[in-house]
Amino acid sequence: MEHPASASSTVSSSASSPAASRRLVLLSPDDATFAARFPVLIEAALAAGLRPTVVTRVVDHRAAIEALGARVVPFALGVSRLNPMAAGYEAGQLAGILRALETDLIHCLGLRAIVVGGSAAAMAGLGARIYQPDDLAALGARTDAAGRLSRLALRGVVRGALATRSTRFLCETAADAAALGLDPAETGLALVGPDGLGAAARTLYEDLARA
Repeated sequence: MEHPASASSTVSSSASSPAASRRLVLLSPDDATFAARFPVLIEAALAAGLRPTVVTRVVDHRAAIEALGARVVPFALGVSRLNPMAAGYEAGQLAGILRALETDLIHCLGLRAIVVGGSAAAMAGLGARIYQPDDLAALGARTDAAGRLSRLALRGVVRGALATRSTRFLCETAADAAALGLDPAETGLALVGPDGLGAAARTLYEDLARA
């Protein structure tokens, strides 16, 4: 598997070529998850005129993702959701990749991706961010003190230090939004509607690409 640091060096040469459109990074825990659940995001990005790159742990699905029209850059995103030391190290590695790709917009899929990707975006000076917390069920289900403290800490980080004026939240359910303390009336929040995830993502991509 390619080490994150070497992944940064492999993308620098192509990133310097003239860009036909703005560059989107889709940060996913692993290629199997992305291939199974998020191909519509590549379609949405291409329809919005963006050049998508999937940054993820690569195992068996790289060719399938590339066949959809996206580039794939290997990156070993960890599994410990809120470990500050591990997340900080990963964020530093990812920031180098974002700079090398000359990223204009990052879309982070899942809590770990949000924490690491949001921190990396801050390091790289990238303000346009989409956070999609699609793995909140277990966190939201906990009603004990530890669960409440975890939700408060997560809300503080995601909506505070990791948020910018160009940050948008994309939630598949109102329950996911509520777990982060988001009001459905907030302009920075988009809920997946009857047209599906791809349509909601495309609207956000087009909005942020014009910003």
